Amino acid sequence: MEKACAGIMRLPQELVATIIQENQKDKTTLRSCSLVTHSWTYPSQGPIFSRISFNRHQLSGNNDRFIERFRLLISVRPLLATLVKAVEISPLFDAQLLTHTLQQLVNLKCISLNLCQSHWHELSQSMQDTLHDAFRSPQITNVELQDGHFLHSADFSALIGTNAHLKQLSLSTISCEDLGVDQGAHESSLRLSSLALSLDDGSCLNLVRVLQASLSLSNLQCLSVLTTQPEYLAEHASTMKGILRQLNGRPLERLVVNVCLGEPLSGVLDISRLRSIQIRLWWTRPERHTKPDEWLRWLSDSLKDLTRVEEITLEIFCASSFTAYNEWGALDAALERMLSLKRVYVNLDMYNSISGRWRLLREYPGTVREDMRSVLPTVASKGLLDVEIAANYPG
Repeated sequence: MEKACAGIMRLPQELVATIIQENQKDKTTLRSCSLVTHSWTYPSQGPIFSRISFNRHQLSGNNDRFIERFRLLISVRPLLATLVKAVEISPLFDAQLLTHTLQQLVNLKCISLNLCQSHWHELSQSMQDTLHDAFRSPQITNVELQDGHFLHSADFSALIGTNAHLKQLSLSTISCEDLGVDQGAHESSLRLSSLALSLDDGSCLNLVRVLQASLSLSNLQCLSVLTTQPEYLAEHASTMKGILRQLNGRPLERLVVNVCLGEPLSGVLDISRLRSIQIRLWWTRPERHTKPDEWLRWLSDSLKDLTRVEEITLEIFCASSFTAYNEWGALDAALERMLSLKRVYVNLDMYNSISGRWRLLREYPGTVREDMRSVLPTVASKGLLDVEIAANYPG
């Protein structure tokens, strides 16, 4: 055992860094690495502390206990505070405690705020001030806002639009009840480059109107519009098309969607600058989801007009074999005609209906990668196809 540990300690730092990089999402392995030796400790602590959540105890009523423990830890080891790039918070904390903690995170770039179904006007003035100050910090370039309500759109605009350095905004289950927005009333120097919207109902369409009235979306390059309820994908198609049409004319370079729109992308969006597309295809519930052949047909039709796209990612969620569908050939032919295309990524997750869970990596058939290459033979023969199994649910 001692010889094995000695061998680990003598590994070149470049190899250590590579191993850590390959295990970015595996916190258990990272924690094990952090206990090995000095040369492993700091590289592994980076991803462990890069994103921390203070919300894990909110259901137990000990809202401030975890954040107090973290403050004690960084007072003893101040280096750890410099590793934190993103933090998850809620309005359930003591406002002063939250303020002091955020001030110590000198390299913080992202704040994820879960409003826990609260209305903004119901928060204490001290908590509102704390959140305003946090969002206004010039080092914050990424904000994630979820599960909350704003009685007045002006409150939402004031919270989001005060940081001229903000580049990425993600909104999930956020609603504005008062949509009386004066198009000329808000002046903001904010220039978003990335916007992510999660749909749960039609209120998201109204939220886009508020964004357009209060923020500048003229520089928007990346747009992600996803429904949070995969079992109701078809019902959200009209809402998603409405959002895309509202944002039409922006210089989008990357698009992420998980709803089959039923008409080519060129009919709802300016696709002239698109370079990357990511599509999530849900095929697990035939009675609720768009039929796989309809998905593939829509993809084939949409790809015909894309002349600059270099990268396509297909995230497929299915419960049975995917090789029997008739439209794979049309998709393969459409991909072949895309002269700008450099890579096609297929991320596959299969649901086990008997056990009621997603398959573990070891449970996938050994031929599944070859099966995917067989339905996209031209793309595979050109060396453009990259297949990952259990991509979203590794078990």
